Amino acid sequence: MPSESDPRVEKALSALAGPIELYRSAVVTTVEEVRGYLATHRSEDEASDGGVAAGLGVFAAGRIDFERFANLTTSATLEGDPDTLGKVEKAYDILRGISSGGEDAFCVRVKPGGRLREAVADRLAEIGRGFAAARLAGMARAGSLNSKNEDKLLAPLGFERWNQAERRLAPPLVVELEGAGLHAGDLAEFLDGNIKIVLVVSGDVAPAPLVRLITPSTFVLQTAAGAGLERFAATEGPAVAALMPESAAQFIHDPAAGSSPAARLELISFPEQSPKNAVGGMSVRQQLDELEQLKTLAGGPSVDAEGEEGAAPAAGPVATKVDKLAAWLLSQADLSDAG
Repeated sequence: MPSESDPRVEKALSALAGPIELYRSAVVTTVEEVRGYLATHRSEDEASDGGVAAGLGVFAAGRIDFERFANLTTSATLEGDPDTLGKVEKAYDILRGISSGGEDAFCVRVKPGGRLREAVADRLAEIGRGFAAARLAGMARAGSLNSKNEDKLLAPLGFERWNQAERRLAPPLVVELEGAGLHAGDLAEFLDGNIKIVLVVSGDVAPAPLVRLITPSTFVLQTAAGAGLERFAATEGPAVAALMPESAAQFIHDPAAGSSPAARLELISFPEQSPKNAVGGMSVRQQLDELEQLKTLAGGPSVDAEGEEGAAPAAGPVATKVDKLAAWLLSQADLSDAG
């Protein structure tokens, strides 16, 4: 089951019901196509409407024209090959398992100290196993399957190996993590096709981490109460959202809203206090830069870091500290043998 402690996970899953349904429908359709192939080459008894429906479970209801797919079993002319059928059966089992899975398949939790990129990459690779199974079945129908490519085709398929059609079919993910682990750059490589990722963030967090992911074609949302999630879920193209603490900036970057950054970016709220402490390796200076970038993209005034507590010191004091540190290091060194 999804997280039992954070109600924001259920809120995110509810908002993503549409994209999840589209993905499940695509999987169920693929299961039926593979089942049709197997039934054609094994037994006519398995081609009946009842046999088709029984193999799918609840996700098939209302989605599949069972008579249409049963007809697939009477149209093929290829003769069955035991080795090929065994491979396709493995692919069928993988696809059927995905079609009957629950919401856990769309939820990821990053352990404290873990890396966001690794957690997302691992889950997408497991999801990619379904695409790999579909590829294997397609090769079997085309007569191009052989023992040399079976193992790799049924293994987890990393996102970097997904084709454009698979990226457009990508299911959404809801990722729970602590603010210290929110390194936005970890997600950049996955924002393609129609993928949607919602981050449910807890604890201390930088005020505007997702600003680093704003590009002309990516929908980016930072929100505290969940406002904007429906709009996020309905958008076409890659999208990333973060459910943040109230202290963080809130904004929506919608590629469909205009051609300029200022037209696309809606700044809902801005932090009243400047960051004063590092968060998960993000220094105060880096956090201030993100806020500055957010203001700039929105067409507003620059963040005034002068005089703010925690702002980066001026060049003079920095140089002085560096000089003092260098002098101390030299005083500790044994230079008696230096020529």
